[in-house]
Order: sequence, then structure tokens, then C-alpha cells
Amino acid sequence: MGINIKFTAAVIAVAVVGFTASAYFFSGQSISGDWMFDKSKYIQEIDACLESQTLGNISLNSFATSFVTNLKHQAEAAESEEEIKEILDRLYEITSCEP
Repeated sequence: MGINIKFTAAVIAVAVVGFTASAYFFSGQSISGDWMFDKSKYIQEIDACLESQTLGNISLNSFATSFVTNLKHQAEAAESEEEIKEILDRLYEITSCEP
């Protein structure tokens, strides 16, 4: 009977400590809706620009092609919609692609 009480007390203590720790951790984190945005439409715009910089497998402007490819990788790694919009702004400023 003594072991059963110690086990129950230990389980309760672990549950209370775990709950308290998770409540503390998540109370300091702001939850935003940015993780739910759809990157695909932005990446499609970048792909369209990349296609306009090439003729089949031949690059018309190697600098622009490299730049657009780099921006595509940055867009794929972006964590917010604002970040992707900034990437698209750079794309339209540097290249001849249009929004």
C-alpha cells in the first residue's frame, strides 16, 4: 500500500510540474496566423519570372537567373507572408519581371 501511494504522488507531481512548465513556456509565445499562409502562389510568381529569364534550358541572363533562383530558395524558407512579399518586391525591382 505504501508503494502505491508513493507512485501516485510521483505521477501527480510530474503532471503538475509538466503542466506548469508548458503553461509558462506557451504564455510567453505569441501565436500568429503566419504559419498558415500559402506559399505556393508566391513561388508560382517566382517560377514564372524564372521561366521568362530562360529560353528552354538556355539562360538569357545568368545573373538574373541566379538571382531569381536564390530568391525562390529564400521564399521556400520564408516563415511569414510579409517576408515573402519583401522577397517579391526585390524580385520586381531587380528583374524585368512584372507583378
